[in-house]
Amino acid sequence: MDEGLSVAVISGPVGKCPEDVTYSFVFDEVYRLARKGIDIHVVRSRMEKDSISYGIHFHGIKRKIDPQALNMIVRNFTSYPPISLLRKPTTLYWENLYALNVSKIIEKNKIDLIHAHFAYPEGLVGLLAKKITSKPLVVTVHGYDILVEKSVKYGVRLSKRIDAVVRLVLNNADAIIAASRATFNEVRKIVWQIDKVHLIPNGVDTQRFNPEINILDVKKTLGIENCFIIFTLRHHEPRYGLEYLIRAIPIVLKQRNDVVFVIGGEGSLRQYYEQLAIKLGVGKNVVFTGKISPNEVPLYYSISHVVVVPSLQEAFGLVVAEAMACGKPVIGTRVGGIPDQIIDGYNGFLVEPRNPIQIAEKILWLIEHPNEAKQMGINGRKIVEEKFNIKRRIERIISLYEGLLARPS
Repeated sequence: MDEGLSVAVISGPVGKCPEDVTYSFVFDEVYRLARKGIDIHVVRSRMEKDSISYGIHFHGIKRKIDPQALNMIVRNFTSYPPISLLRKPTTLYWENLYALNVSKIIEKNKIDLIHAHFAYPEGLVGLLAKKITSKPLVVTVHGYDILVEKSVKYGVRLSKRIDAVVRLVLNNADAIIAASRATFNEVRKIVWQIDKVHLIPNGVDTQRFNPEINILDVKKTLGIENCFIIFTLRHHEPRYGLEYLIRAIPIVLKQRNDVVFVIGGEGSLRQYYEQLAIKLGVGKNVVFTGKISPNEVPLYYSISHVVVVPSLQEAFGLVVAEAMACGKPVIGTRVGGIPDQIIDGYNGFLVEPRNPIQIAEKILWLIEHPNEAKQMGINGRKIVEEKFNIKRRIERIISLYEGLLARPS
């Protein structure tokens, strides 16, 4: 790696420490890049002073009212897709204000390259900053910015105005990173220069997520010793399909009454899911944990016998790789990036979305076939070590950076 490589990372709400779950996947990546010797400057979309945390420089927006941002809007007006201008003027102002601050940080710190996480809004901010600084722009798409699931109103591209912006950003980026075949293929549908799209799978820390974690204290705390434990960790939002896992529970309990379902996470549907479990008569066999801290997440994977990921759409599904790294068989839906990780019948099972009967059948099979389930967990761990190790992802990102900066000006 070249000495002195510096990168401006645009990620509006990312946290400043490992314990902050907001965009934790971004923090994990930039932290590891910083540990590799890259000078990382994260620019967030909030008013804040410059600071350093875990070896990463953090910056924000310096002031809400800035005449230079108004001038930028005028200069950039013809660069926007015409349909995208039919949005609130305050939104256009904010995009240019954010880009202005990014540009100033790039120039002040002599930064080499821009890396935006999500095509919108961060990607657009990065593109506007690229126009000012002439620095190469890398955009990582994460799912919500590229995939669409109309049934649950998922994806910014449901809006034609934002879709036009996403297309503009991706066609003018110097490189695009996609974590799964689903996102990779979708990006390639809308960009002219397909060789700039790079499939770099997400990865997990195989030391943090491993099969050897001590689990006795967690089981005692939850009061679920001597039970088969089915675990899921999802935001309680429509696209994650938790309703279909909950509707599978009474089917499982008709065959086995020694099964407990541990459902982690928070969200707008939390109360609905709790009431649904009661309505279905399975409340005593369901534990809603609420938010689980990042430090405790590996413990919950480790106490489980089976992990279920019932999503209706999933760009990659990092929880699948995390569970596999902990040596657990995973039942996941056949959507998005989940089939990249689960080989049906080898390290888990693939089921159709919105199908509680299939979920229940696979749970019961794994309970009734413990030796096969254990082998599936071993197989999953091997797959993670070979394909979904975070160290491998970081190496490939650094190689991408170096390749862009080695191009003739």
